[in-house]
Amino acid sequence: MARKQTFFLGRGLPVRRPTSENKVASKGNLWQNTCSRVARTQIMELSTRRVENATVVDVVGDITLYNSPNVRKTLLDLLRSKETPRVVVNLEKVRYIDSAGVASLVEALKVSRDLRSGFALYGLTKTTREVLELTRLLRVFEVYDTEAEALRGKAAS
Repeated sequence: MARKQTFFLGRGLPVRRPTSENKVASKGNLWQNTCSRVARTQIMELSTRRVENATVVDVVGDITLYNSPNVRKTLLDLLRSKETPRVVVNLEKVRYIDSAGVASLVEALKVSRDLRSGFALYGLTKTTREVLELTRLLRVFEVYDTEAEALRGKAAS
């Protein structure tokens, strides 16, 4: 059974429109991102699906301070419910992850070890891989290139 959640953050934020008093650039180029509600909205989608003896969590969008609590809650709920012996996180469509997002993944890893269940990541983008390398966490997580490898638990080459 697949579940899909979409998170829209930033709705209702005041949008500052340029006026003659506060306009910085004569052509308004600096205001192009602040005039749009879409530019201020953070969108992230989480969906879960059951594959073989694992639950795969597909993450689409950036994992930031604003939406990492949703990632954390989803991962911890899956691990604590013990529906499957392994949770695999698909990061193929994550363009950016900040320290709060990394902390959510680390906490899920810790809980999985405490509960003696499996936890793996796959499909790391260049940016995500760099963040995990810089924090030296790439060696801590089980990281795979493909979903098939992550489900089998076979080390990526």
